[in-house]
Amino acid sequence: MRYYLDTEFNGFGGDLLSLALVREDGESCYLVVEQSLRTYEPWVEENVVPILWSIPSPLPGFASAVSASKLGAHIALFLEGDSDPVIVTDWPDDVRHFCAAVITGPGKMAKIPALKFEVHRVDAYPTRLQGAVQHNAWWDAMALREFFRG
Repeated sequence: MRYYLDTEFNGFGGDLLSLALVREDGESCYLVVEQSLRTYEPWVEENVVPILWSIPSPLPGFASAVSASKLGAHIALFLEGDSDPVIVTDWPDDVRHFCAAVITGPGKMAKIPALKFEVHRVDAYPTRLQGAVQHNAWWDAMALREFFRG
């Protein structure tokens, strides 16, 4: 099955703030990394942080605030039962943050199946999705899914 991935992070090379996976059937996983008090890049402070929770309720799937150490377990749970997942995204940093999230310790990773990544440099906005909020990982993953559905 195809999963559309988007992440938000604290500026170039910065820490992960949120990660969304949306399956082609619309089920989704939205994870916001629990943050201790921190300084955000100015653009991120203005354009990402205020909309981290601007998602529909109820969400088609699950949303949770989690510690960075628990991200991999949530991702593994969402991918469970799919023997051939394909992760589709529009930017290489999304793959980097996804891979870092499933690493659980030195030489250890979450129990995920073999998977493939596809990176397509596309612009999913403007989108036909009602209420879409650009720079929110869940909405951006939904817009990417919508883009590829045509």
